[in-house]
Amino acid sequence: MKAASKRKINNLCVFRQRTKNDDNSELSMDIVLTARKTGKLCLSSRGLSSVPDRVWTINELTEEELKDLQVDLRNSDNQNKWWEYEPLKSLDLSSNSLTKLSEDVKYLGDLVNLDIHDNLLESLPEEIGSLTKLRKLNLSSNKLRTLPCKFFSLAELRCLDLKSNLIKELSPAIGDLVMLEYLNLSSNELTSLPAGLGYLVRLIALDLNHNKLKELPPDVMSMRALKKLDVSNNRLEVVHPLGELRKIERLDFHMNNLSSFPDVNGCTSLHELCLSHNSITEIDVNCLESLGQLKILNLSNNEIEVVPEEIIMLINVEQLDLSYNNISDIPGCVGVMPNLQNFAIDGNKVRNIRRDIVSCGTPRIMQHLRQTINPTNTETSNSPLRVCSANSYPDKYTMRNAKLLSLVGQNLAEVPDEVFENAKEAEVTCVDLSRNKLQELTDAMSKVTSTTDLKLSYNLLTELPKWLGESLERLRYLDLSKNLLTSLPASLSQLRLLVEINISFNKFEEMPECIYEIAGLEILIANDNKMSCINVPALSNLKRLAHLDLSNNNIGYVPPELGNLKNLRMLSLSGNCFKQPRQATLMKGTEEILAYLRNRIPTQM
Repeated sequence: MKAASKRKINNLCVFRQRTKNDDNSELSMDIVLTARKTGKLCLSSRGLSSVPDRVWTINELTEEELKDLQVDLRNSDNQNKWWEYEPLKSLDLSSNSLTKLSEDVKYLGDLVNLDIHDNLLESLPEEIGSLTKLRKLNLSSNKLRTLPCKFFSLAELRCLDLKSNLIKELSPAIGDLVMLEYLNLSSNELTSLPAGLGYLVRLIALDLNHNKLKELPPDVMSMRALKKLDVSNNRLEVVHPLGELRKIERLDFHMNNLSSFPDVNGCTSLHELCLSHNSITEIDVNCLESLGQLKILNLSNNEIEVVPEEIIMLINVEQLDLSYNNISDIPGCVGVMPNLQNFAIDGNKVRNIRRDIVSCGTPRIMQHLRQTINPTNTETSNSPLRVCSANSYPDKYTMRNAKLLSLVGQNLAEVPDEVFENAKEAEVTCVDLSRNKLQELTDAMSKVTSTTDLKLSYNLLTELPKWLGESLERLRYLDLSKNLLTSLPASLSQLRLLVEINISFNKFEEMPECIYEIAGLEILIANDNKMSCINVPALSNLKRLAHLDLSNNNIGYVPPELGNLKNLRMLSLSGNCFKQPRQATLMKGTEEILAYLRNRIPTQM
């Protein structure tokens, strides 16, 4: 009986209702003092049903603290000057059980970052509009249905996350948040968007996925800074022309009710376009010409019957998914698309490619398509990537339309000067001479000054001319991989716009000095060479460097100071001969590698 009684008492203790005192006790004096020193307070995952009262007055001294202050000020040796505090600027109340936010939130006027995601909030007080310095607000995963009028007074707000709420209608006053750069309204119950949304001209990312939208307001075109737009998993039937979104890089319309290819003519910065799981019947060839930077195109699970020859204009596409459509023939020109790495056509009834070839994957499909190309065939005779005979090269009219000079895989030992003269007149931006037998670059090529993308991989180059860095000053992407290079001309340091250089699979014994002077460089690929050391001080000059590949070289020592390059998002060092870091650390990814290296930096005494 006693044991049973004891178990009953314990169960009551475990499941008793949480009180206000319980919540207040979560905010100890030590936590308050730490928050005053750092300006940050984290009460995440504390099981709070209400916010501790002391939070709202944390910037104010109590009467007891004022008395202690008078005593401590007399002590000149006091090292713990607790009265010198930082106003609360960051408050994290996420992952609790809050159902209400007190109107006393108005007393936290210095807040810059407020995180209340993953709670049970059904409404917000009008006083939240008093947080005039707020720049980042996370209200995702709550039960909000509306936003108070004063909410739209948060004029400094840069980032607003309202994901996974119950919002059905958005006030036109959303347009008053003119400083917004990131807005997430995904997983709500929106059926339409207000016209005021177009005033958010600084918006970089807009996420509207998993709602009930049937159309987008035309003034979305006013968001000229927009780089990412996600409207997937909605009910869109039509999309207005998107050509004014010149900076858009990613468009996602998958899982909608679109019956036609959206008009993206003019979206010259677009890298990724996802249109899968719609009812699109054809690919709009008029849009393809302006998608020269596109790398990913997903058209799977639609009703497309024909793949147009103009698909070859997508010269930078790396992933092309046409699976599960009604396609019966694949044009042979797809086989010479220079950058295509992943081509999916399963789920179609393709007649010109056997099923066993399709099952072998992209390389086998591409090989088969290249073998079917006939240079005299009308299918490829007008293609900007057509296969050339000894006396047949793309004319300037074809190059002008595609902004491309491509002589991929022609086994050429030289290119006539006339070709580059035509390319100059056509103002081509991409020159692709990869997979040939070039041993040197002719001076006539220096006249094509409009070039922004130069591909010279898979050739026999042993050196590069000085004019490469002097004449092609607009160059942004340079691929020199799989050649016989041992050095680079110093003039490459003049390429101020260059963001990516690939010198992999050459014979470099050290990193060329000129690379360290390219201030805007973001991607440096130098794997599979003979480099034996890493010059960290020189790499530190590349402030924007985010991707560094030094794998498969002869590096015997990794300087710990490499860990201080905190802008790196991808670091590859595998396949070298150093003993530290070990392979297990390298497998954990870039952040782990950098952290490991930083921990090995000797501390100065």
